[in-house]
Amino acid sequence: MSQDKLPNDWLTGGLLDAEYKQYTLLAWLKRWEREFRDVKIYPAMEHLTEAHRELKTFQKEQRNWRKALQGPLQGLDFASRRLIYKHFNAHPELQVYLDELLAFSLPQIEKALATGKNLYNIVEEHLELEPIGIQPLYRDEGYLLVYDEDQREVNNYRYAKSRILLNGEQHVQLALSPVEKLKKSWTETFEQMKVRLARQFPEWPNPAVFLARVSYSFPLQQTTLPVAKRRLIRLLID
Repeated sequence: MSQDKLPNDWLTGGLLDAEYKQYTLLAWLKRWEREFRDVKIYPAMEHLTEAHRELKTFQKEQRNWRKALQGPLQGLDFASRRLIYKHFNAHPELQVYLDELLAFSLPQIEKALATGKNLYNIVEEHLELEPIGIQPLYRDEGYLLVYDEDQREVNNYRYAKSRILLNGEQHVQLALSPVEKLKKSWTETFEQMKVRLARQFPEWPNPAVFLARVSYSFPLQQTTLPVAKRRLIRLLID
């Protein structure tokens, strides 16, 4: 299965066979398990989180649908102290199929998410984020220096913080634009690198500059940069 995203209709589309759908899900999860083994956290976590959210939403809608099929009150079960309703169940086989598939799928995705979260925590333990030099009052724009100590490699980015409205809620997002990639020299300090960037881009004479330092060589785009980016967002909104 080659898709990054689990198809929206994978539960209800095509062949409605629980065993086949379970195989489809496991094949999709296998891809992200391989990514985690290679210490690549993203985009795996994004796709897993989205799939889990959609399944939970579907589960909630299914429960609401069942309540809608609940008919008039018929009596009271005194032993269990439960009300007895007449049910209108036009598709009992479909409900059994969906129940079985949800009961299988949600724990499988949650297990994969737990693996990803553990990996994220391990990477975060090896990442230090610190400001470089005196910080200006305005920090919505600046530079993020990502330093791989093992390779002595520096990837510099300009960042811009903004707010977006998503599902009626305010969220902070951080846009990154690459500036340069270089080998860290033994003579140039990060403070000197900040001064050089300020001269190179004079519109920011005293820019906000943060250093994300990792002690191991993790994949930059799939792991180090996303973790550093989230750490920086937390720091900027504190």
